[in-house]
Amino acid sequence: MKIILALLCIHVLVCSAGTETPASDATSPAAEPPSVARLAYEAHAEAPVSPDLIGTAGITTSFTPLQPRIPGTGPCATIFGYLPYWESAANVRWQLLTHVACFSVGANPNGTISNPHNWPWTAVINTAHANGVKVILVATQFDPNSILTLITTPAYKSAFFANIKAQILAGNADGVNIDFEGSGPWRSHINGFMAELTAYLHAEIPGCEVTFAGPAVNWSNSWDLEGLAASCDGIFIMGYAFSGSGSANSGPQAPLTGGSINITNTVTVQYGAVTQKHPEKLILGVPYYGGHWKTTTANPRSAVVSYVGSTRFRDTYEESMLYGRLWDSVSQTPWYRWHDGTDWHQVWADDAESLGLKYDLARQHRLAGVGIWALNYDGARPELWDELDRQFRTGCPRPADLDHDGDVDMEDYGLFQRCLSGRNVVQASPACAGTHLDLDTDVDENDLALFLQCFTGPGQKAAPGCTTVP
Repeated sequence: MKIILALLCIHVLVCSAGTETPASDATSPAAEPPSVARLAYEAHAEAPVSPDLIGTAGITTSFTPLQPRIPGTGPCATIFGYLPYWESAANVRWQLLTHVACFSVGANPNGTISNPHNWPWTAVINTAHANGVKVILVATQFDPNSILTLITTPAYKSAFFANIKAQILAGNADGVNIDFEGSGPWRSHINGFMAELTAYLHAEIPGCEVTFAGPAVNWSNSWDLEGLAASCDGIFIMGYAFSGSGSANSGPQAPLTGGSINITNTVTVQYGAVTQKHPEKLILGVPYYGGHWKTTTANPRSAVVSYVGSTRFRDTYEESMLYGRLWDSVSQTPWYRWHDGTDWHQVWADDAESLGLKYDLARQHRLAGVGIWALNYDGARPELWDELDRQFRTGCPRPADLDHDGDVDMEDYGLFQRCLSGRNVVQASPACAGTHLDLDTDVDENDLALFLQCFTGPGQKAAPGCTTVP
């Protein structure tokens, strides 16, 4: 009681009291890389839809409604996983997802739908809904001219709105994710298009979620990312493809640090305004794939002889054990290498440790959650699911637990006190990211009131939902 009274006294005292253009260097791409989704889509152009996604043929009208989850049994943040039509859902641990994004149907420039890939996927929809996981239909277009025609021609735009609504309803889906990619002038029109689509679907299908697959880097400052976030319900940041088929040097897909651009820069600079004002609108996507190159030397970031191809975690985990996993302290990612008698080979692919560091970044900045490209790229391996479980289910962060020991006590208050800035005084220190309990930019009496709601004392576990933010 004395502790609480002391905190209340302090409460009374407190009450009275841009985007940069990325540069290139040895650890970042020199130009906008090609779309990972497009490359994968083209590589599987002739692939059939995995039968287990569809289930028993002919059952397309009987769908399981979205079931509520028992509190505490699911993730405490958004876990948004893309499921490509060529992959199986057999290894999905549904209790660790909140959204499954079914990839994909095509958006034609005249507003019609193409390449539906046997949508609706009855088996996926029913299994997801039975486990309390929302089903999101992905609409793709990778040709810049086609995108521009679609989003700037009123008749085509209206047709697309009606047609994508029909597809959502046909599969009893819970929303749509727009994955339009490629450089070009269409980017200056996309925010208006997304705002109109969001308003339309919210009115036509109450509760429908509308998200956009956004870039990791604001190339040539051609995106208004703050405006994009305002135009829809959220952005899935495609936090990967920093190295690839066009790279002159080997390197990581998703460097956390190092170079002039990296994932930390993505969250704090490229999306800095959104991260500060509306972190709940951002989902940090991570790669379950890697890159394989032949290189001139054994050194990290060696000059490339040729690009061999994209890898999958289900293969790279065992290979890294065979050839010897190495850790790159510059990017905070793993890699491995071998010599085949003629050439050096290097594979850079994230694993549970490096993905966990990116999850820490998302949690530090209170983003909505994290996402996956792509489900089943880990096959039956448990490591990546176990890391999601550790971070976002069994290890859910507790608001105000600033020292991350499970309780909220005087040690946490000592950390909180150092960050108090007063009303309308911006507190921008990265060390204070977890103290913005009311989600604004200062740390004031409102944050203290929320801190008090969470106060438990030493050894008493705090609740994940102890704060009630207006």
